[in-house]
Amino acid sequence: MRIVFAATGDIAVPLLEALAAENLISLVLTAPDAPGKRGKALVPSPVKVKALELGLDVYQPETIRTEARDHIASYGADTLLSFCYGKIFGPRFLSLFSETFNVHPSLLPLHRGPSPVYQAIRDCDRSTGISLQRIGLGVDEGEVYSTMVIPLDGTETEKSLSDKVAGLVPDFVLSVLHDPGRKPAPQEGAATYTSFVSKEDGRISFQESAERVHAQIRACCPWPKAYALLDGEPLYLTGVYGSGFSIERSDAMEKPGTIVSCDKGKGLRIALQDGYIHITRVLPPMKKEMDAASFVNGRRDIIGRILE
Repeated sequence: MRIVFAATGDIAVPLLEALAAENLISLVLTAPDAPGKRGKALVPSPVKVKALELGLDVYQPETIRTEARDHIASYGADTLLSFCYGKIFGPRFLSLFSETFNVHPSLLPLHRGPSPVYQAIRDCDRSTGISLQRIGLGVDEGEVYSTMVIPLDGTETEKSLSDKVAGLVPDFVLSVLHDPGRKPAPQEGAATYTSFVSKEDGRISFQESAERVHAQIRACCPWPKAYALLDGEPLYLTGVYGSGFSIERSDAMEKPGTIVSCDKGKGLRIALQDGYIHITRVLPPMKKEMDAASFVNGRRDIIGRILE
C-alpha cells in the first residue's frame, strides 16, 4: 500500500506520524501556505511542517485539476487517505487510486461536513466518534468501513475533544488498513450536516437553556470564543465550570444574563432561564484573558450587571 495522504489541520498530525513510521506515505497533499493571524507572512499548515520534518514529499496545489492530477499520478500511489484536508475530490482525481479512505470525526451519517467536533459539543451530544469511510462524490456520503464511539461527559471543549480524536485516530485507522477483509457498508439513519464556524457563532443568547449556553462556550473554545455584550462591548467567556450535563436546574429569579455573584472555586454565577452556569475565565475588551476572581477584583461594580 502506497498512500497519498491529504490533510491540513493539527488533528491529522498524529496520523501522519503513524503512517510515516510504517513507511506507507508516497506524498503528502496539503493546503497552500496561508496568511497568519497577524501580519502578511504566509504560514504553512501543521501537516506540512511535520511532513517536512519527517523528510516526506509535500505538494500544495491551489486546485486539483489536470496539472495537479498528473503530478500526483507520477508517484504511483494506489491509495488516497484524507483527514481534514479542506477540498472536495472529483471523480477524475479519485480514479487515480484503487482505494480511498476518509477519516471523519463523527458517527456518520451524523454531523457530515466541516465542523463535526464543534457540532457534537454544541448539540449537547452524549457521545460522538470517528468514522473511516470510502470517499464518495457527496460530502461525507461514502460507505463506512468502521466506527469508534467516544462517550462525552459535558466538559469537553473543541480543543480537548479534537486532541482526543487526534490521539485515537492512528490505531483506529491502521487497524482497518491492515485488515485484508475490510469491507465498507452503507451509512444508516438520517443524515445531519454541519457548516463552517464563524465568529458570530460565538454570540450568546441568554434565552437559551443553561445546558445549551454551557455547550456553546465549550464548543467555541479556543475559537471563535463565546461572547456577550457588557456596556456595548464584547466580553468573551472563555471557561465554564463543571459538566453541562449536570447543571442544577432551577427557576432563576434574576433576568437571564445577570451576573449574580462570584463563587469561590467556581467563578461568575450567571442566571439563565432554567438555572445557572459559572464562568471561570473571561477576556475583557483590550485586556488579557483572566480568571473570574481577577476580573471581579478589577470591576467591583460587576455583580448585578446584566450581560446582553
